[in-house]
Amino acid sequence: MFTRRLLLPMVMMITMAAGATVASAVPDSSAWRPTAAPKSRVTPGQMRSDRESVPRGFSKAEADKAETMEARRGAAADCQVYWPAPYEVCGAIRDKYNAIGGPNSFLLYPTSNELTNPDGHGKRSVFQNGPIYWSADSGAHPVVNHFFAAWQRNGWEAGPLGYPTSDEIVNPDNIGRRQYFQGGTIYWRLNEAYYVTGAIRDKWGETGWEGGPLGYPTSDEIRLPDGRGRMNRFEHGVVYWSPDTGAHPVTAAVLDQWSRAGYEASAYGYPTADPVTHPGGVQEQRFQRDHIYSSGVMVPVAPGVSLSLGVPSAGPLQPATVPDGVVLNGPGFSARFRRVADDGSLEMSLVRLDSSAPTSLDVLVGAPAGYTLRATPQRVELVDSAGAVVAGVGLPLGFDSNGAAVPVQAGFEGNRLRLRLGDATAYPIEFLAIAARGGTLDQWWSTGIQQRSVCESEPYDCYRVHNARGPAYNLSKDAFPEATETDDNRIDAARHCIWNGLMTEGANRGFAERMAAAHERDGKANPDWTRNAQLMDEYNNKTGVQVGLRNEGAPAAIESTCLQYGREARIVPEPETIDLTNPYGTDLIALRHP
Repeated sequence: MFTRRLLLPMVMMITMAAGATVASAVPDSSAWRPTAAPKSRVTPGQMRSDRESVPRGFSKAEADKAETMEARRGAAADCQVYWPAPYEVCGAIRDKYNAIGGPNSFLLYPTSNELTNPDGHGKRSVFQNGPIYWSADSGAHPVVNHFFAAWQRNGWEAGPLGYPTSDEIVNPDNIGRRQYFQGGTIYWRLNEAYYVTGAIRDKWGETGWEGGPLGYPTSDEIRLPDGRGRMNRFEHGVVYWSPDTGAHPVTAAVLDQWSRAGYEASAYGYPTADPVTHPGGVQEQRFQRDHIYSSGVMVPVAPGVSLSLGVPSAGPLQPATVPDGVVLNGPGFSARFRRVADDGSLEMSLVRLDSSAPTSLDVLVGAPAGYTLRATPQRVELVDSAGAVVAGVGLPLGFDSNGAAVPVQAGFEGNRLRLRLGDATAYPIEFLAIAARGGTLDQWWSTGIQQRSVCESEPYDCYRVHNARGPAYNLSKDAFPEATETDDNRIDAARHCIWNGLMTEGANRGFAERMAAAHERDGKANPDWTRNAQLMDEYNNKTGVQVGLRNEGAPAAIESTCLQYGREARIVPEPETIDLTNPYGTDLIALRHP
């Protein structure tokens, strides 16, 4: 790359809505006109500078020199001087400059004579707000502001872009702009400009350019570490290219999972096909080694940020929809992902259907940049830049069709959760896990450490009631829409009642009581835990058990009874002031109103 110093004065720039810029501390050129009867030599008192004020930024001496040059320009008929700037603008560059308005245009006045570029062929002239470049093959075109910065950092005309072949063009969205060059196109939006070229540009065009799902480019083309591939980043994804695989976009959760694995340097290699979206939101993409199937069922963490789960596979899987989720069917196994609560929590279920099923399955965990994945003995956690756990997925618990426990061994490397699934004779064998946001991780048996211990000790009962929390959460939240929080009020009271009622009805009283006690022990890890909140929960758990016993075989009656108790809940800010043994289980308490 050669070094070039543009003779641009220091000016303060202000950006217009359309993307062009003008200078706020430059000469007023709005009334520019050629000098009438210019003098061929400086005659004191008779120069144009003596009759009218010289625009800001120019001296009288410069203005007088410009006037004498205007008078003598017949010797260089292909050139023109624009008083008070003492420089000649020539040939095709002059024609372009005049066509866009000369000094009255956004370029303002010239600051250099015509210069020969380092290639010995092209020419340029520099103006106060940018240059005009010319070559015989490309014609003359201005390159200014962010377009010039992008072109400059890529080597001007000596770089991959070559010479400009168009002026700036407004994009169909009437917001961004683009400019064509011999080797590619620079796109601008929101004060950023980047170039796209070759097969990547062609693939981007197939998706709809900036109006398609990828949006605008957010990087120049990048040479990849292997020395062969190239890529561009876009607002909503990337496009990767290699000579062996061609150009393909990677977006959404598949991008989160592939990027966490190490992009093209990972075990998957480059993409070899565009993404395919199946019913239910399953996204499939084929790579050099393995497919990646992203479930499309994700745990929301923040606006635009989710924890996602996917399954790698050497061959194609058959996606299908199920209530509240999707299932990926493979040879002898299935992987189901299902939303179980309105807080975004989801259940992952890996099922060995028969003895032909693989003994191990991998799950890919994905999240955008800026978050860290780490493994603990009970779960994989997503941690933000401040060190807070914002989401996680519990390690699975296995049950055969008789409800007996089946062992599972887990290992975590990079973003791949590798699960070695135990075997049994009672098929199907189901391996269940819950993924949830950080604030609710310990509310689930599969992620709360104490609750998990109860399940491991009593697998049959745990398997029968593992999905009780979802209805408890959803029904209580829907019943009290005026509440803005879910803790310590009627929502929380009804939720605990329904949860314990369904566990009692589905399993037995002892299991429900042990699980509820484990839930409260897990809750002490929450920084918002209080003694009064624990007492409230324990009272309401007892009511739920009693409601479950009175409504055996009737889960709908359990739900409706608990919701009615929630509507009538007593407000007891200090639970120790009442009989906490709750011998009858016919009411609920709350620390406050919603």
